This record gives sequence, C-alpha cells and structure tokens, in this order.
Amino acid sequence: MKSAFLLGICLVSAGLQASDCEYEKTINQTLDLSGSEQLTVLAAAGELGITGDRDSHSASIRGRVCVSEKEWLEQSQVRTRDGKQAEIVVDLPDHDSWGEYAYLDLELTVPEGISLNVKDSSGDIEIERVGALTLQDSSGDIEITGTSGSLSIRDSSGDIVISDVEGSVTIESDSSGDIRGKAIENNVLVKNDSSGDIRFKDVGQDFIVESDSSGDISADKIGGDFNVIRDGSGEISATNVEGEVRVPEERS
Repeated sequence: MKSAFLLGICLVSAGLQASDCEYEKTINQTLDLSGSEQLTVLAAAGELGITGDRDSHSASIRGRVCVSEKEWLEQSQVRTRDGKQAEIVVDLPDHDSWGEYAYLDLELTVPEGISLNVKDSSGDIEIERVGALTLQDSSGDIEITGTSGSLSIRDSSGDIVISDVEGSVTIESDSSGDIRGKAIENNVLVKNDSSGDIRFKDVGQDFIVESDSSGDISADKIGGDFNVIRDGSGEISATNVEGEVRVPEERS
C-alpha cells in the first residue's frame, strides 16, 4: 500500500469492488492526546493509515464505513478514550453469511513520536513517523517508515516492509509473506518465520534469525553479527557483515 492511500481514504478497500459498498458513512472525530503516554488502536477490517504530525497534540480520526446492511451503519463506530493510556477502538457488526460485509478504512494523524499499540484484523497497514510501536495483524501488507523507538510485529500473512527505525526490530512471528527492512539503528531479531524471504540491509547492530521454515535469507551491511539458528529451506547470503557470520552447518 502506497502513501497515496492517505490522500484517498474515500477509495474502496483493496480487494473490494466499487459495488461492494451498498451503504456508507464517513467518520470525522478528534481525540485529545496532550497528556497521553501511549495510544492503543484496535482496528478491524479495512485499510489503516497512521501518520505522525510534529505540530499536533491530538488524533485526527477520519474514515469511511462500508456495510452491506443499512441497519449496520448505526452499529459501525469509532470509540475513543483520552488520558495517559488513550484508545481508539473500531466497532463493526459481526457477519458470517455469504455476501455480507462490513469494513472501515481508517486514517489517523497523531502526534509525531507517540508510542503506539496497534491491533488489526485485515487490510493493508501504513504507519510513519511514530514512536515505539507494537503491531499485531492478521492479514494484509504492512509498511512502516520512521519510528523513533523500537518496533515489534506479530503477523499472520502479507508482506512486511520496514525502514528508518531508530530502535530495534523484533518480528515475533510471521506465517507467510516476505519481510524486508533497511536502515535499522539497533538489532534485528526474527523469532519465528514460516514462509517468505527475509532481507535486511543497513542494520546497526546484530541481525538474528531464530527459526525460519522456508524462503531465502539475505543480510547486507550489518554492523554486528549475523546469526541464523534454525532454517528449513532457501538460500542464505551475507555481505558486508562486520561481526561474525553463523549459519546452520549444512549451509556453511
């Protein structure tokens, strides 16, 4: 997902046709974050964009709700809570019948550098210029640019693209999709990856892959050690590593 999404929130969610928005409404809210230490975002189906603004002390919340049943419009909402542990929560109606749908494409502008805890179910995610970030996602591509703290991701499916992280990067788990990263100031740790390539470049300290089932692993311009502990299949390559390179014996 490209940054054009942030300029085009009115577009239909990726993978859905224009006709798949029988009923719709817009969301336009503001949440005061002047005293907040962390913002938790509990999103749902739909695309999610979060952008940090250095001149802002509040969250601008804009979105578009699309549902297949008219009565669901009233049930679809965004709840907020201010304070030290602030929250933005998306509520959508449950649906399990064929042809039914409910999603909310959400765009947030937040104070630059704020610490975020984000949980999302489906749809692409784009986040830029925030602080420390913890992200849990079920499906959809993820693009993260410019965090002033550490980054932790738990993902089920979809590609992950990371750049310009001032802290460390931890991939707790990833089921499928490529993982690509560059310009990471501290360590990179991939704890568990099932399938897809893993490629990191310009890492300030160590790059460690604890467990990878399949897919290539590539390390380039690593300031510390490069270590692959367990790997199932796929090529492993390392260039410009300042520290030690350790890979499973059958790959060395």
